[in-house]
Amino acid sequence: MRRMKQLQTGGVGSWIFIILVFGGSLSMGLKLVPLYMNHNTMSSVLDAMAEEDGLAARRTNDLQQMMMQRFKMNNIHEFDVKENVEIKRSSNGTEIIMDYEVRIPLVQNLDLIAAFEKSVELRK
Repeated sequence: MRRMKQLQTGGVGSWIFIILVFGGSLSMGLKLVPLYMNHNTMSSVLDAMAEEDGLAARRTNDLQQMMMQRFKMNNIHEFDVKENVEIKRSSNGTEIIMDYEVRIPLVQNLDLIAAFEKSVELRK
């Protein structure tokens, strides 16, 4: 009878395995969600800049300063705009390309790496 009940519940080993899998998934999720929230916020800032008139004519340095200020207003402080954002100018207009990756330590020598890319065309 006791053996039958133990087979039905799975035993201690299977419970430990389930807890480890659930805990690991929860840990990764809690580390990844803020990354995607920050990227979504930065994408919204770039989309808002794309909707504004006259930004394509601004100097590169002015655009970078504007992005840094808007990121800081949205509580994104540790993002290096000059390193991760490229401003391309062509006869068609001005394009802002944000291309970066974030590396988060998971366990000892294992890291989570998330790569993000967003580009917008500025209005003249």
